[in-house]
Amino acid sequence: MNRPSEPADWTLAQAVAHLRTDRTAPAAYREALAARTREHAHLNAYLHETFHRPEAGRHGVLSGVLLAVKDNIDVAGVPTTAGTPALRQHFPSRSSTAWERCVRAGAALAGKTALHELAYGTTGHHALGPPALNPSAPDHLAGGSSSGTAAAVAARLVPAGLGTDTGGSVRIPAALCGIVGYRPSLGRYPTDGVVRVSTSRDTVGVMTRDVHDARLLDRVLAGPRAHVGTQVPGVPRAVLPAPLWEDLDPQVEQICRAACERLSAAGWELVERALPGFSWHDVLRSATLVPAHETRCALAGYLTRHPGAPEADDVLRAVSGEDVRDLVLPLLGGGGPDRTAYEETLNTARLLASRLDFLRGREEAHVLLAPATTLPAPGKDVGTTLGRPPGEASTFLTYIRNTAVAAVTGGPSITVPAGRTASGLPVGLLLDAAPGADTMLLAVAGRAARLLPGREDM
Repeated sequence: MNRPSEPADWTLAQAVAHLRTDRTAPAAYREALAARTREHAHLNAYLHETFHRPEAGRHGVLSGVLLAVKDNIDVAGVPTTAGTPALRQHFPSRSSTAWERCVRAGAALAGKTALHELAYGTTGHHALGPPALNPSAPDHLAGGSSSGTAAAVAARLVPAGLGTDTGGSVRIPAALCGIVGYRPSLGRYPTDGVVRVSTSRDTVGVMTRDVHDARLLDRVLAGPRAHVGTQVPGVPRAVLPAPLWEDLDPQVEQICRAACERLSAAGWELVERALPGFSWHDVLRSATLVPAHETRCALAGYLTRHPGAPEADDVLRAVSGEDVRDLVLPLLGGGGPDRTAYEETLNTARLLASRLDFLRGREEAHVLLAPATTLPAPGKDVGTTLGRPPGEASTFLTYIRNTAVAAVTGGPSITVPAGRTASGLPVGLLLDAAPGADTMLLAVAGRAARLLPGREDM
């Protein structure tokens, strides 16, 4: 592969190589990315740009590379607003462990990126400005909730970045913007110093332009867990679960079917299987009710670690987005789903996980394959509902449908670019694996990405 000559075109690994060997001065690298960011200001990717902060070390595995960080992940001295009014002036004095690991590896901060308010949605709307737009089609949204990081990586403002994922918040915008989005197994990455909406579902995730870079960041973020995982298969075997291939946009289905044909032609063993007892109602109820039960405590747990921060109820009361207000106002004062319903949905999640484990074991499958989203990126004027046959559907539930499965079961999940629609909108192919099989999943995803059309230059 020929190495691109412009810093904005470098992947994470290429940027590391340039900076480590002094082929490019750090100041020139930073200015090149800052200039590209100014040229693409219309994408609204950043809430806070930090190109002129002190330079990072240059001798770690990230060697001075600039990363974008979702604005619900603490970086000392930089606001963490979570896109909500009550946290506009919230300046953490300590960084999250996830970011500290990046800094120790030599990374520097390009800026904090836009997100759906409190990371509670899939469109990217928030209180501090307009939502992030899709670099492939600026009349469409980047998706959410990690919208700004997806837009920044896809537009080559940075080679990579961090997001968070509760039900799909890394993988959805990554798929819609044509990049790689990786959610690790629960517990693989540290979550302290992160404004979370769910203690049992939230995880930091990574967004890059190729899978190799996702593996590089995974080694940094996972720390001692980095090499834990199942062996990489000689011949990948995948199951296409029937429910995840239902009710798709025709172009999404066509592109993802063509991607699977490419894999099959390259020797992959693919089988389509039904999932007896599978219920979308149960999956989506678990994906939404569990976070709703945990949000207030998760937010309070974060805020109590920051002297002078507002109370959790004050933050929830000040939420500006109508869609998020409808979700969080019932949680004030300890309201929301009761304990019995919460326990029932946790049991549903465990049952789904056991069924998928049985399916993978019976089929000797390494991964499950499906479209990452049922639709391409929404238009920038999308509302809380979509006009879909046989009637209106929730925008939120429509976009989290397929990504919710791994979120509910706790396994690792990654989306890789599969192609583009006739109008140029990216489509992602989702690969899910068993909890703890992160190393294997990343290796298999890398092999898949090399066989697929991938992300076209912009």
